[in-house]
Amino acid sequence: MFKTTRELDNLLKKHESYRAGCLNLIASENYASEKVRSYLAGDFGNRYGCYATMHPEEREYTGNKFIHEFEMGTHELVKEIFHAKYVDLRPIGGHMAGMSVVLGMLEPGDLVIEVSLSDWGHGLVGPMCEVRHFDETIQVEYMAFDENRGVDGEKLKMQAKKLKPKMIIFGGSGTLFFEPIKEFRGIADQEGIILAYDASHVTGLIASGMFPNPLEEGADIMFGSTHKSFPGPQGGFVVSNDQDLIEKVGNTLSPTLVTSHHLNRLPALAASILEMKEFGKEYGAQVVKNSKALAKALDGIGFKVLGKGRGFTDSHLLLVDLGEHVTGAPAKELEKANILCSDDFSGSNPEVRIGTPEVTRKGMKEKEMQEIATFFKRALIDQEDPEKLKRDVEAFSRQFIGCEYAY
Repeated sequence: MFKTTRELDNLLKKHESYRAGCLNLIASENYASEKVRSYLAGDFGNRYGCYATMHPEEREYTGNKFIHEFEMGTHELVKEIFHAKYVDLRPIGGHMAGMSVVLGMLEPGDLVIEVSLSDWGHGLVGPMCEVRHFDETIQVEYMAFDENRGVDGEKLKMQAKKLKPKMIIFGGSGTLFFEPIKEFRGIADQEGIILAYDASHVTGLIASGMFPNPLEEGADIMFGSTHKSFPGPQGGFVVSNDQDLIEKVGNTLSPTLVTSHHLNRLPALAASILEMKEFGKEYGAQVVKNSKALAKALDGIGFKVLGKGRGFTDSHLLLVDLGEHVTGAPAKELEKANILCSDDFSGSNPEVRIGTPEVTRKGMKEKEMQEIATFFKRALIDQEDPEKLKRDVEAFSRQFIGCEYAY
């Protein structure tokens, strides 16, 4: 139990020192600038901003004059970077944003096709159906992937024509390549299918122009988070060019899923969008360069990097099958040496997911990716003493403590 604020300060200092000595390759995390972080501590954190979906000016709480102005200004920034007519920023995370899309648009008995957990999906509808009430309402099937970890478009077309789902959700937590949304627009129109895109992981790549914009490719609606490849505060969003869809989502969000939508993140989000507008193109390009360089380096020293037939990756992450080198959870072993990444969340594959957003923000480039690959070899192939390796990882990581592509 904490007894004084000094204890809080000391523990936070320990955390910050520890993380400065870690090599953070967790694809769902990023490194926000001091400017962005500074906006999280304002007065907004103690205020409510409840409003009707299509009438945000009609606030339930008084005292929101400037909060409303700030929120609408942030809406305009989000619309601009994602080329959308409508936006809802009330989801406090990407998962809530996805739930609002699913629950707002489906009727009892409707079928959704999404990416399964075993294929590095976000596990949106599948886990929802573990709750009995949802299991009796929503049906779920999973799309297939090819040998290079891309969506198998032909199998999905057959699946869509046979099963006639109400919704297909593209995107997941292991996206290596852009999904074939454009080629599904015609089928969706014929069969009455809603095309949704889970952009949680690739939001920063879309905003920086490294990934095509799903809304312009034919998606009806896009949802995601703002803290993965996009280097903003934690939070969620939904965007669309269809007013009816965004209204259904918004009416599902509030007050069913959220009333206070954590207003303090809005100034921080606005600041991070302004950073992306100014530095995003260069940042996004370097993220992808680093991913490709690290994948190639790992492949060159004996690791089985997935997606090799398509150049390993076009995104902020890469996937490595470690079945030849480990028997347990690889991320836990790597953590002993201060190397942070993610296991396959389904527990069915000996795969590890490696992301480059944070190391890119800290200034690392292709040259450093070679050294990072060597750390993986020392840990998993050479099975070097973790304590010795940790000292080298820490010394390497502490060389990069700044924040680039930022104010």
